[in-house]
Amino acid sequence: MELSLPPPRPGGSASSRGALRGCAHAGLREDTKALHDRLDARLDVSSLASRLGYVRYLLMNWCCATVEPALSEAGIHRLLPDWELRQRRFALADDLLALGVSPGPPRPCAIEPDAGTLLGWSYVLEGSRLGARLILQIVERSEETQVRSATRFLRHGEGADLWGTFKTALSRIDHDTGAIDRACRAAKLAFQYFGAPTSP
Repeated sequence: MELSLPPPRPGGSASSRGALRGCAHAGLREDTKALHDRLDARLDVSSLASRLGYVRYLLMNWCCATVEPALSEAGIHRLLPDWELRQRRFALADDLLALGVSPGPPRPCAIEPDAGTLLGWSYVLEGSRLGARLILQIVERSEETQVRSATRFLRHGEGADLWGTFKTALSRIDHDTGAIDRACRAAKLAFQYFGAPTSP
């Protein structure tokens, strides 16, 4: 399936408004809100304690298997020196294996090496990590032992301030309207990767 970005909203893009304020985080948050809400709406929280619902959630994140290597190849370590500690695809693969799921091959992904694009993709990955904390609380209450034991992905990065250090890196493009715009476009594309259906 070919991905395309949604048309710009009337009155100028939110990325432009965020760029005018000189805050990359604000621009990203505003410009991706609709996509974020749409993705959340697809997630049936009430089903996450079941094996089937949890597997669906993990498969929604399977795009990490290509996004992370693509970011590595594009040079994300220049902006996030602790990049090796941030990668979750191996934990995700372990959880799927523990649940008896063999996901299909990940979709190809190519990422441009400029700072805005790299940080835009990373913004979605790190936001997913934040969301995983809430998912973990539900999964831990599952009646299925198999589900409760497959939480490496959800627990990844526990005890580390990865969101805080990411925001510090993101602030490096504050006041650079072009970089903020590229970050917003990259984040929109990343949300579409997360939203694309994946089958075992």
